[in-house]
Amino acid sequence: MIKPHVSESGLAYPDDLALLKRIYDEVCEERGIVLGSPEASDLAIEAMRLFSAGVFDEVTIGRRLRGGDGETGEFSPRRHSG
Repeated sequence: MIKPHVSESGLAYPDDLALLKRIYDEVCEERGIVLGSPEASDLAIEAMRLFSAGVFDEVTIGRRLRGGDGETGEFSPRRHSG
């Protein structure tokens, strides 16, 4: 079986986008983030920023988007009080 291409160049190929979308959907569901909301937009931007910065591993991206790696620059979506 041929392994789907996953970029290590920072260019997002269809398989890369599918991976990022899967992680994005999981994190949105876990956090109760409504798709289309400002928080969801922030999450998508951060996922692409990580990927563009050379973070290609699914586990690492997921952990960083969840804020669980302890590194500076952790993602924390803006919260709006309602």
